[in-house]
Amino acid sequence: MPPCPSCGAALETSWKFCIFCGTALTEDAAAIPSAIRPEQAVAVRSQLDIPLLIGIALGAAGAALIVYVAIALFAPR
Repeated sequence: MPPCPSCGAALETSWKFCIFCGTALTEDAAAIPSAIRPEQAVAVRSQLDIPLLIGIALGAAGAALIVYVAIALFAPR
């Protein structure tokens, strides 16, 4: 494990950037802005996320239930 030329931290030989200071460790890595490589690109979702929608619906129902109970308990009669 060679040290980083900038900060001296121990590095893995397969790394292209120092994880401690961000210094480029190879020539081809320095040419890639912000260390974004094509194989690491995030795919855009095109489908609905059903568990997320269920969670949002249950959260809204829970908040409505809390408001209803608060009104029922503390409202003057």
